[in-house]
Amino acid sequence: MSLRDIYESGFDEESGKTTNAEACPECEGQLLTEAGEISCRVCGLVIDASRIDHGPEWRRFDDEDDNPERTGAPLTPGRHDRGLSTEIGYGGDANGHPLSGRKRAQISRLRREHSRARWRTKAERNLAHACSEIARMTSALDFPTGVREEASAIYRNAHAEGLIQGRSIETMAAGSLYAACRCRGYPQSVAEIADVARCSEQKITLGYRVLNVELGLDAQVVGVAERIPRFASAFNASDRVQHRALELAELAMDAGLTNGRNPSGVAGACLYLAGLESDRQYTQAELAHLADVSPATIRKRYYELRDEVA
Repeated sequence: MSLRDIYESGFDEESGKTTNAEACPECEGQLLTEAGEISCRVCGLVIDASRIDHGPEWRRFDDEDDNPERTGAPLTPGRHDRGLSTEIGYGGDANGHPLSGRKRAQISRLRREHSRARWRTKAERNLAHACSEIARMTSALDFPTGVREEASAIYRNAHAEGLIQGRSIETMAAGSLYAACRCRGYPQSVAEIADVARCSEQKITLGYRVLNVELGLDAQVVGVAERIPRFASAFNASDRVQHRALELAELAMDAGLTNGRNPSGVAGACLYLAGLESDRQYTQAELAHLADVSPATIRKRYYELRDEVA
């Protein structure tokens, strides 16, 4: 129940100032709205603490800077300069008026020199190329921004450890993206990343193996249940079929049917059996192509799962 219905209060939560609209229900004291919290100035009773604080946040975690102002976009490892770069744009002046020919020539020269001064060393140029490559692949695969930043951070760590020397930038960038997916527990396969990468699956596997061994990545185990939603989305399966497939996956794990077997094959078999129970036919060849296994694997896992359910 809302506290406004109890105390019939009408405070201005955005102003952050003392309001005399209503008195404290305990001691009839004056109320104060500050930092998203309405409290009594006399007895300290907190009347409402679930409001949103629309004011700025001035906390500082160091004593080096006394200026509490914060401006600009946050830093991001997804760009080689962590987002601190500037760009000289095109068009008119600040008022929207077109530039003269002499001024356009001057801006063009400034833009050229600015582009040349973006990288101090060749290593920074290579890092910028890797960050742009990671951004291109994450955009093609429709990954969230967090995956891009984590992949860029992994590549930066590999660059600091000297793991890029002797290996192509595309290989390590694709390996960093696959490593970020593994660390977050995403069920993406090497083949899916290879479809948008500029290197082969063998190169991506090699890059990921180097990163995993040298950096000690915290790779998560992608089980059967984590792969079913992606398979169901690819076949436009209904919620009923997907929920039944998840139940079958849990049953397979309890029965030990996932031990020593490819999780993708077991997930495909769960979706295949769930489709049969709901009168929705999925062919074993289609599921095998999506799971990157053979139709015989889907068929064997289906027989095992069917016998367990029966």
